[in-house]
Amino acid sequence: MYATKEESALIDRYILYPMVLTILDRDLQAIQQAPLKFTQPYVQWIEYKMKEVSFALHEIRKEMKSENIKVSPLRRVQDTSEYNVIVRGYDEVIKYSNLHLRNQAELYLQRLFLPR
Repeated sequence: MYATKEESALIDRYILYPMVLTILDRDLQAIQQAPLKFTQPYVQWIEYKMKEVSFALHEIRKEMKSENIKVSPLRRVQDTSEYNVIVRGYDEVIKYSNLHLRNQAELYLQRLFLPR
């Protein structure tokens, strides 16, 4: 891969954060439908976390633009997702295991909700 470690981490976060937003949105909808005594605190908390992730994604996009990095999804095949990545003019395809992406999303959510 032509990307540095920092660039690779940026690419990984760029791929991961939209997945996290989707997960949070689905959970938000489920909580809104759940028969809880008080749903509003949970809704507000998840919405706040979604804003945090959205802001971080916005910053990642700005940094990627300044670093001349472009990422676009290619296809999902069975248990892998492929992305076309262009780093400083070098073009390559990166494959991620969907299980790996799922696990990374879960770890990120744990860090997001349980700060240490």
